[in-house]
Amino acid sequence: MFERYGPAGLELLAELTSVAKNAGLLVLLDAKRGDIGSTAEGYAQAYLGKNSWLHVDAITLNPYMGMETLEPFFALAKENNKGAIVLVRTSNPGAADFQELSVDGKTVFECVAEKLAPFASDLHTGTDAWSSLMVVVGATAPNEAKFLRNILPTCPFLVPGFGAQGASAKDALAATVNGEGVVVNASRGILYPQGARRAKGFEAWAELFDTNLAQVNAELAAAL
Repeated sequence: MFERYGPAGLELLAELTSVAKNAGLLVLLDAKRGDIGSTAEGYAQAYLGKNSWLHVDAITLNPYMGMETLEPFFALAKENNKGAIVLVRTSNPGAADFQELSVDGKTVFECVAEKLAPFASDLHTGTDAWSSLMVVVGATAPNEAKFLRNILPTCPFLVPGFGAQGASAKDALAATVNGEGVVVNASRGILYPQGARRAKGFEAWAELFDTNLAQVNAELAAAL
Protein backbone atom coordinates (compact mmCIF):
# COMPACT_ATOMS: atom_id res chain seq x y z
CA MET A 1 0.00 0.00 0.00
CA PHE A 2 2.91 2.34 -0.69
CA GLU A 3 1.08 4.37 -3.36
CA ARG A 4 -1.59 5.60 -0.94
CA TYR A 5 1.11 7.71 0.75
CA GLY A 6 2.17 9.41 -2.49
CA PRO A 7 5.80 10.35 -3.18
CA ALA A 8 6.85 9.55 0.39
CA GLY A 9 5.45 6.03 0.08
CA LEU A 10 7.20 5.41 -3.24
CA GLU A 11 10.45 6.76 -1.80
CA LEU A 12 10.15 4.25 1.04
CA LEU A 13 9.41 1.47 -1.46
CA ALA A 14 12.58 2.32 -3.37
CA GLU A 15 14.58 2.36 -0.15
CA LEU A 16 13.23 -1.01 0.99
CA THR A 17 13.88 -2.70 -2.36
CA SER A 18 17.43 -1.35 -2.32
CA VAL A 19 18.03 -2.67 1.20
CA ALA A 20 16.59 -6.06 0.22
CA LYS A 21 18.83 -6.32 -2.84
CA ASN A 22 21.91 -5.35 -0.82
CA ALA A 23 20.99 -8.12 1.62
CA GLY A 24 21.08 -10.63 -1.25
CA LEU A 25 17.33 -11.15 -1.47
CA LEU A 26 15.20 -11.58 -4.57
CA VAL A 27 12.59 -8.82 -4.78
CA LEU A 28 9.18 -9.58 -6.31
CA LEU A 29 7.08 -6.46 -6.89
CA ASP A 30 3.36 -7.17 -6.58
CA ALA A 31 2.18 -4.28 -8.78
CA LYS A 32 -0.11 -6.20 -11.21
CA ARG A 33 0.60 -4.03 -14.23
CA GLY A 34 -1.12 -4.63 -17.57
CA ASP A 35 -1.60 -2.23 -20.47
CA ILE A 36 -1.05 -1.99 -24.22
CA GLY A 37 1.39 -0.42 -26.66
CA SER A 38 3.77 2.32 -25.55
CA THR A 39 2.27 2.29 -22.04
CA ALA A 40 3.22 -1.36 -21.60
CA GLU A 41 6.71 -0.56 -22.91
CA GLY A 42 6.97 2.28 -20.40
CA TYR A 43 5.89 0.14 -17.47
CA ALA A 44 8.30 -2.59 -18.51
CA GLN A 45 11.22 -0.15 -18.69
CA ALA A 46 10.22 1.36 -15.34
CA TYR A 47 10.45 -1.93 -13.48
CA LEU A 48 12.62 -4.32 -15.50
CA GLY A 49 14.76 -1.94 -17.55
CA LYS A 50 18.47 -1.31 -17.00
CA ASN A 51 17.67 2.14 -15.60
CA SER A 52 14.71 1.07 -13.47
CA TRP A 53 13.92 3.31 -10.51
CA LEU A 54 13.36 0.23 -8.31
CA HIS A 55 15.71 -2.64 -7.55
CA VAL A 56 13.33 -5.49 -8.37
CA ASP A 57 13.87 -8.91 -9.91
CA ALA A 58 10.33 -9.53 -11.14
CA ILE A 59 6.90 -7.91 -11.30
CA THR A 60 3.35 -9.30 -11.27
CA LEU A 61 1.29 -8.78 -14.43
CA ASN A 62 -2.41 -8.92 -15.28
CA PRO A 63 -3.04 -10.73 -18.62
CA TYR A 64 -6.66 -9.60 -19.02
CA MET A 65 -5.93 -7.33 -22.04
CA GLY A 66 -4.01 -10.00 -23.93
CA MET A 67 -0.53 -11.25 -24.62
CA GLU A 68 0.60 -7.95 -26.18
CA THR A 69 0.47 -6.44 -22.68
CA LEU A 70 2.93 -9.05 -21.43
CA GLU A 71 5.44 -9.31 -24.25
CA PRO A 72 7.37 -6.09 -23.45
CA PHE A 73 7.96 -7.40 -19.93
CA PHE A 74 9.00 -10.81 -21.25
CA ALA A 75 11.50 -9.19 -23.63
CA LEU A 76 13.13 -7.09 -20.92
CA ALA A 77 13.10 -9.97 -18.46
CA LYS A 78 15.06 -12.05 -20.95
CA GLU A 79 17.41 -9.19 -21.82
CA ASN A 80 18.19 -8.12 -18.26
CA ASN A 81 18.09 -11.43 -16.39
CA LYS A 82 14.82 -10.55 -14.66
CA GLY A 83 11.50 -12.33 -14.24
CA ALA A 84 7.80 -11.84 -15.02
CA ILE A 85 4.94 -13.13 -12.86
CA VAL A 86 1.55 -13.56 -14.55
CA LEU A 87 -1.80 -13.97 -12.78
CA VAL A 88 -3.35 -17.30 -13.80
CA ARG A 89 -5.61 -18.62 -11.03
CA THR A 90 -5.68 -16.22 -8.10
CA SER A 91 -6.58 -16.96 -4.48
CA ASN A 92 -9.48 -14.54 -3.93
CA PRO A 93 -13.11 -15.78 -3.90
CA GLY A 94 -13.97 -13.49 -6.83
CA ALA A 95 -11.49 -15.34 -9.05
CA ALA A 96 -14.38 -17.59 -10.10
CA ASP A 97 -16.22 -14.62 -11.67
CA PHE A 98 -13.99 -14.72 -14.75
CA GLN A 99 -11.14 -17.19 -14.35
CA GLU A 100 -13.41 -20.24 -14.11
CA LEU A 101 -15.69 -19.34 -17.02
CA SER A 102 -15.74 -21.93 -19.80
CA VAL A 103 -14.35 -21.15 -23.27
CA ASP A 104 -14.74 -24.03 -25.76
CA GLY A 105 -14.73 -26.51 -22.89
CA LYS A 106 -11.74 -24.98 -21.10
CA THR A 107 -11.62 -22.56 -18.20
CA VAL A 108 -10.23 -19.10 -18.79
CA PHE A 109 -7.31 -19.79 -16.44
CA GLU A 110 -6.46 -22.90 -18.45
CA CYS A 111 -6.48 -20.84 -21.66
CA VAL A 112 -4.16 -18.28 -20.07
CA ALA A 113 -1.77 -21.03 -18.97
CA GLU A 114 -1.70 -22.53 -22.46
CA LYS A 115 -0.94 -19.12 -23.99
CA LEU A 116 1.93 -18.70 -21.55
CA ALA A 117 3.51 -22.11 -22.14
CA PRO A 118 5.62 -21.10 -25.20
CA PHE A 119 6.92 -18.04 -23.37
CA ALA A 120 7.89 -20.19 -20.41
CA SER A 121 10.13 -22.14 -22.74
CA ASP A 122 11.55 -18.94 -24.26
CA LEU A 123 12.40 -17.55 -20.82
CA HIS A 124 14.05 -20.81 -19.79
CA THR A 125 17.82 -20.40 -20.07
CA GLY A 126 18.57 -24.10 -19.82
CA THR A 127 21.10 -23.54 -17.03
CA ASP A 128 18.41 -23.95 -14.38
CA ALA A 129 15.46 -26.26 -13.90
CA TRP A 130 13.03 -23.35 -13.79
CA SER A 131 11.88 -20.67 -16.21
CA SER A 132 12.07 -16.93 -15.47
CA LEU A 133 8.33 -16.84 -16.13
CA MET A 134 6.46 -17.33 -12.87
CA VAL A 135 2.68 -17.68 -12.51
CA VAL A 136 0.32 -16.83 -9.68
CA VAL A 137 -1.75 -19.83 -8.58
CA GLY A 138 -3.57 -19.47 -5.27
CA ALA A 139 -3.24 -21.93 -2.41
CA THR A 140 -7.03 -21.84 -2.16
CA ALA A 141 -7.16 -23.85 -5.42
CA PRO A 142 -4.85 -26.86 -4.85
CA ASN A 143 -6.55 -29.11 -7.42
CA GLU A 144 -6.28 -26.40 -10.06
CA ALA A 145 -2.61 -25.96 -9.12
CA LYS A 146 -1.89 -29.64 -9.76
CA PHE A 147 -3.72 -29.40 -13.10
CA LEU A 148 -1.78 -26.28 -14.12
CA ARG A 149 1.53 -27.88 -13.22
CA ASN A 150 1.02 -30.25 -16.17
CA ILE A 151 0.61 -27.28 -18.54
CA LEU A 152 3.47 -25.23 -17.09
CA PRO A 153 6.02 -27.79 -15.84
CA THR A 154 8.97 -25.36 -15.71
CA CYS A 155 7.22 -22.29 -14.28
CA PRO A 156 7.71 -21.47 -10.62
CA PHE A 157 4.34 -20.89 -8.94
CA LEU A 158 3.85 -17.84 -6.73
CA VAL A 159 1.27 -19.03 -4.22
CA PRO A 160 -0.81 -16.55 -2.19
CA GLY A 161 -3.69 -17.57 0.06
CA PHE A 162 -1.78 -19.50 2.73
CA GLY A 163 -2.58 -18.46 6.27
CA ALA A 164 -4.80 -15.37 6.42
CA GLN A 165 -6.94 -16.52 3.47
CA GLY A 166 -7.47 -19.95 4.98
CA ALA A 167 -5.41 -22.34 2.85
CA SER A 168 -3.27 -24.97 4.57
CA ALA A 169 0.44 -25.61 4.09
CA LYS A 170 -0.43 -28.78 2.15
CA ASP A 171 -2.68 -26.74 -0.17
CA ALA A 172 0.07 -24.17 -0.72
CA LEU A 173 2.56 -26.86 -1.74
CA ALA A 174 0.22 -28.81 -4.04
CA ALA A 175 2.23 -28.01 -7.18
CA THR A 176 5.73 -28.68 -5.87
CA VAL A 177 8.08 -30.84 -7.92
CA ASN A 178 10.53 -32.75 -5.73
CA GLY A 179 10.07 -30.10 -3.06
CA GLU A 180 10.75 -27.21 -5.46
CA GLY A 181 8.91 -24.92 -7.85
CA VAL A 182 6.69 -23.04 -5.40
CA VAL A 183 7.17 -19.69 -3.67
CA VAL A 184 4.61 -19.35 -0.88
CA ASN A 185 3.43 -15.84 -0.07
CA ALA A 186 2.34 -15.46 3.56
CA SER A 187 2.40 -11.73 4.17
CA ARG A 188 -0.46 -10.64 6.42
CA GLY A 189 -0.17 -13.70 8.63
CA ILE A 190 3.49 -12.89 9.31
CA LEU A 191 3.48 -9.09 9.31
CA TYR A 192 0.57 -8.81 11.73
CA PRO A 193 1.03 -11.58 14.31
CA GLN A 194 -1.39 -12.10 17.15
CA GLY A 195 -0.64 -9.61 19.89
CA ALA A 196 1.12 -7.14 17.55
CA ARG A 197 -1.19 -4.27 18.54
CA ARG A 198 -0.25 -4.79 22.19
CA ALA A 199 3.50 -4.70 21.52
CA LYS A 200 5.18 -1.98 23.61
CA GLY A 201 7.80 -1.18 20.99
CA PHE A 202 9.61 -2.30 17.86
CA GLU A 203 11.72 -4.92 19.63
CA ALA A 204 8.63 -6.59 21.09
CA TRP A 205 6.91 -6.54 17.70
CA ALA A 206 10.03 -7.94 16.01
CA GLU A 207 10.09 -10.82 18.49
CA LEU A 208 6.46 -11.65 17.66
CA PHE A 209 7.27 -11.38 13.96
CA ASP A 210 10.23 -13.77 14.23
CA THR A 211 8.18 -16.28 16.21
CA ASN A 212 5.38 -16.16 13.65
CA LEU A 213 7.79 -16.50 10.73
CA ALA A 214 9.43 -19.53 12.32
CA GLN A 215 6.02 -21.13 12.84
CA VAL A 216 5.02 -20.56 9.20
CA ASN A 217 8.32 -22.03 7.95
CA ALA A 218 7.87 -25.03 10.24
CA GLU A 219 4.34 -25.66 8.90
CA LEU A 220 5.56 -25.53 5.31
CA ALA A 221 8.57 -27.75 6.00
CA ALA A 222 6.35 -30.33 7.70
CA ALA A 223 4.01 -30.40 4.68
CA LEU A 224 6.76 -31.10 2.12
